[in-house]
Amino acid sequence: MRTALKNVWLVIATAGIIQTANALQTDLLGVRAGLEAFPAWALGVIMACYYIGYSAGPLASHSIVARFGHVVTIIVFTLVAGLVIYTHGVEVTVVAWSVLRIASGFALAIVFVGYESWINERADNRVRGRVFGLYLVSQMTGMTFAQVLLNVSDPKGIGLFELSAILFIAAAIPIWFARDKAPAKAPPVPFSIFALARLSPMGAAATALSGVSWSIVFTFGPSYAQRADFSISEISLYMGVAMVGGALMQFPLGWISDAIGRRATIFFMSLGGTASSLLGFYLHALPHIYQYIPFALIGALVLPLYGLAAAHTNDRIESRHRVAAAASLVLLFGLGSIFGPLIVGSVITAMGAGGFFVVLAAVMGLSVTATALPR
Repeated sequence: MRTALKNVWLVIATAGIIQTANALQTDLLGVRAGLEAFPAWALGVIMACYYIGYSAGPLASHSIVARFGHVVTIIVFTLVAGLVIYTHGVEVTVVAWSVLRIASGFALAIVFVGYESWINERADNRVRGRVFGLYLVSQMTGMTFAQVLLNVSDPKGIGLFELSAILFIAAAIPIWFARDKAPAKAPPVPFSIFALARLSPMGAAATALSGVSWSIVFTFGPSYAQRADFSISEISLYMGVAMVGGALMQFPLGWISDAIGRRATIFFMSLGGTASSLLGFYLHALPHIYQYIPFALIGALVLPLYGLAAAHTNDRIESRHRVAAAASLVLLFGLGSIFGPLIVGSVITAMGAGGFFVVLAAVMGLSVTATALPR
């Protein structure tokens, strides 16, 4: 465990900074879209565009990482993400934001392929669940802090866009000091999502479903709260309790999965995620104070799914396939994520804010089913 952490701790820390910036921009865009009176379907399209770019990034990422190395790739595309979010604050239209979200998703997908192939290369099967869990704890801690930052300036101004851009720039710096720990450059070895699905059917399915569930929570969580008449500070707290729940449970669930197996862990947490989502639907018309509890449980039982699915899949991956496999996992996550905002936007339009929880419960129910797929 110590040896693995020695090689990846700066990567883990940097991931926390970049997700602070990323969560801030996601929450900010959801709130600003409401202030600009963008309809729910338009917000769904804007948010889905991010995942279109996020799905395209992995197609190029393994060749880019192989040619330029992990460090240069991560730094360059982190800076690109910073420029893109600043531009959101200058061009506030549905069309401009849709195009910019594609660019943002493309850049960040490549960054995450770099992070995750680095971590999975340096952590063996005995500790992978815990190390990847710490990586996601760092991200969720950053996401929690982003909820506080949402309150530091008026979302109708450009200040929060500038702050998000500055955080992206700051995230590009530390990784340079870890360059001696980076995996060696290697020729790109193809490993498609179809090969991934054949090798680990459950891992591939759970990864795609984790993309759907993450995109629902992060793109429509703030929008749901706004439609339920939460104030800006209450929206920050609402999203924050989900992030804290995810951060607190990610490492324990990783440890449990290392001990008893990923499949059983994913089954029970998905079952709990389904129940928590149904509880959220049951309580969504009650006073706000009651609504924080199910969303904290959703954060604790839904958000760790990607880490466990990725660890389960990487247990079966050879070292020479790490970068390409990481790209395929991010691609699956991105493809799943496209559907979350589109489906929730349509369901909320049809049945009101409670549709947010109905869709999330259905997705986690499918994740329970995925654990029955063959080994």
